[in-house]
Amino acid sequence: MKRGFLLMNTGSPDSPAEEDVRRYLGEFLMDPYVIDLPWPLRALLVKGIILRTRPARSAEAYEAIWTANGSPLIHYCRRLAEALAAQMADPVELVMAYGNPSVPHGVGKLLERGVDEVCLLPMFPHYAMATTGSCVAGVRKALKGRATLRTAPPFYLEPAYIQPLANALKGTEEFVLFSYHGLPERHIRKTDPTGRHCLASPDCCDKPSPAHATCYRHQCLETTKAVAIAAGLAKGRHAIAFQSRLGRDKWLEPATDQMLAQLPGQGVKRLAVICPAFFCDCLETLEEIELRGRETFMEAGGESFRMLPCLNDSIDALLCLETLIGRADSWPVA
Repeated sequence: MKRGFLLMNTGSPDSPAEEDVRRYLGEFLMDPYVIDLPWPLRALLVKGIILRTRPARSAEAYEAIWTANGSPLIHYCRRLAEALAAQMADPVELVMAYGNPSVPHGVGKLLERGVDEVCLLPMFPHYAMATTGSCVAGVRKALKGRATLRTAPPFYLEPAYIQPLANALKGTEEFVLFSYHGLPERHIRKTDPTGRHCLASPDCCDKPSPAHATCYRHQCLETTKAVAIAAGLAKGRHAIAFQSRLGRDKWLEPATDQMLAQLPGQGVKRLAVICPAFFCDCLETLEEIELRGRETFMEAGGESFRMLPCLNDSIDALLCLETLIGRADSWPVA
């Protein structure tokens, strides 16, 4: 079979203009894997409420991080895809779950080159219905059965990912906050294959279970443990939190914004924040953490704040992707 590789991330609006942001948010939030409500309720919430006010605020946020290269997320992902393509005999395409380059466009380019096995690498270390689950569904829909689809498993404990994160933290004297993208708790329960393990007890993530294969919370906790051990972080000198809440549903806790406001009062004056759920820097790291998070922490009495960059288009990022791709023969058929 002729194989082709598809790198996939969440995406970005084409520009920080309000109309482009509105179009992007509409596509993103109407995804049933993101807001898992019946279509009429989802449309009422997204089109009738969110898209009336949120695009203007989000446009300002995107404007704050936009560069001469455009969207940082698209820029870093494109450079990684180009670097991979230059080293591989198999074709490589970059697609975004929402916005451009689109899934149909990337899938079409692979099919034009005679590919009959598409190997999808979602650039998310941890499994979540709203990320990896949505990516698989989107690519499967675009393929329409014209090629076999393999998907890389979550790589939340992959040494080629863990070690660069740990290296960035070695020797730090700051308190370290591991900030992960948040999820509604119902998403955690919904992806529990046992239907009875996830969030059923305070220590559910520490009890062995088949549910851990698709449990975002468990995988985030395991990444934190692995990085902390590899970096030699002292006990009591790091914590975990979840960011980017939306709506009134109960989300994973503790919340990053609340912790940033509370830590100075608990004696934490010097803080380093790392965001292991993100392979490349994006709105959620550059604006939500580096800009707003810094302001929250410093106004609460912090003295120094440092956000560690994601792997982005570094050599470490490329080596990690190459390591994962090297195991494509073992990726399960989706």
